[in-house]
Amino acid sequence: MILDYCRELFDTLENLEGLLKGSEDLREDYRKKISAQIARQASILDILVSIGMIVYFMPDKTVFFSNLVPGTGPVDLFFRMSAITFLSLLLGYGSRLGLTWLWQHNYLPGGRKHIARFYKKKYLKKQKEIIEQIQEILKSEIIVNAELPNDYMNTKSINYIIGCLEAGEVSNLKEATNLLELESRDSHVHYLIKTENNTISRALLLIKNDEEERR
Repeated sequence: MILDYCRELFDTLENLEGLLKGSEDLREDYRKKISAQIARQASILDILVSIGMIVYFMPDKTVFFSNLVPGTGPVDLFFRMSAITFLSLLLGYGSRLGLTWLWQHNYLPGGRKHIARFYKKKYLKKQKEIIEQIQEILKSEIIVNAELPNDYMNTKSINYIIGCLEAGEVSNLKEATNLLELESRDSHVHYLIKTENNTISRALLLIKNDEEERR
């Protein structure tokens, strides 16, 4: 009976951890979209600045593709245009870095906050769907009336407890948690059977952060 309970608890927590991972992936995708849009903006201006510099400093705009620019030979013209192109590209790249930093820190219009508003509605809609599923799990009887403290409410610890029960090393949950605590003192084993933040606490924190984000 205890083993069946632990297996059911493991399946529930595994599902919950999957939803938490989905939420983390969704937020990471949201951040990447914002950064990608800033990078696109900066790249476009980089190109425009570089082209503008090349055109502005061109030796003779009317005969750019001619080798007969007055007062210059083919070699002089080549090196002059190479230098102009290099400096233009360098200035364009510098502009891109500078604009990226300014947009990332919202010092210019069209920065991170402005772009975030564009993607936020869709992000919050998907996040809400995940949150609702998490809340349903947290309201389930096996979580509400859990026989284990929250510290052990994660798949790593439950999997260890199941292994101990199956091997006959323990006969009840108290013995299992005591053995788990003893084993976890070994630094090489600790991360395999325990987590720094249990799954229930992570879920509750996610719900709290989501509520604050919607205000």
